[in-house]
Amino acid sequence: MYAITGITGHVGSGAANILLTNNLPVKAVLRNESKARQWLTKGAEIAIAELHDEQALQVAFEGTHGVFIMTPPLFDSPNPIADHDLMLAALTLAIEKAKPGKVVYLSSIGAHLPAGTGAIKKLYDMEQLFQKLRIPTVGIRAAWFMENFTGGIAPAKASGQLSSFLNPTDMSIPMIATKDIGKLAAELLQQTWTGHRIIELEGPCQYSANDVAAILSGRLNRNISAKAITADDYEAVYQSFGCSTKASSLMAEMNNGFNSRHIVFEKNGHEHITGETLLEDALSAYINS
Repeated sequence: MYAITGITGHVGSGAANILLTNNLPVKAVLRNESKARQWLTKGAEIAIAELHDEQALQVAFEGTHGVFIMTPPLFDSPNPIADHDLMLAALTLAIEKAKPGKVVYLSSIGAHLPAGTGAIKKLYDMEQLFQKLRIPTVGIRAAWFMENFTGGIAPAKASGQLSSFLNPTDMSIPMIATKDIGKLAAELLQQTWTGHRIIELEGPCQYSANDVAAILSGRLNRNISAKAITADDYEAVYQSFGCSTKASSLMAEMNNGFNSRHIVFEKNGHEHITGETLLEDALSAYINS
């Protein structure tokens, strides 16, 4: 049995669907029981647990060969770091008591850095805690999600301009499709190892905002150019998306970390894996919708 948190998102659902397709048992760990039906239909078991509920998480994780953990971004939280710390405390205690066979968790590029990474600091904290667990763990340090650009497709189609937090717009960075993250998570849950691992994951190519604009131009049959959002406007833009003041500040710091090349892969002997999905393929479904 494999317990999957974050199963309603792209990464968690991708991992769960691969396991179920291979006739492996999956337990969907859900915060909302209303979302259980689709997973019951697919043959999964259901566990209802908030990520700050230690006892419910322990029950969800008991008797499993492995657990996949992906924590939410907490964009609307008044204090994302503090809220995430509560989740990490509950998750850590639940894992220690339930003793699953292994833990696979989603981390991020830059999660080796203790400061200057904004929202990624939550995942630095996760790595520090999970690497003290007395069971095998592996953190997937994923690159910038290709799907981060999907929210800008409709405005770009309407205006001919793609807004970009990456600045300058010709700066290429490692990116990865969520499909490839889910695939790796499913593979790791089926592996056996000892100790603690870190895997850096990026796609087959590095891309810039200009590359995204070029792809959209070709697919939408109109000229689209990328325009960088200025750093001074980051927080206001995120607040316009519905993020809290502190979440907006963390996201602004993260973007500045990417743009200054502070947020990069650590390398340093860690495993490094390249996904298969190209940016144009990752965006294809969103472009055509």
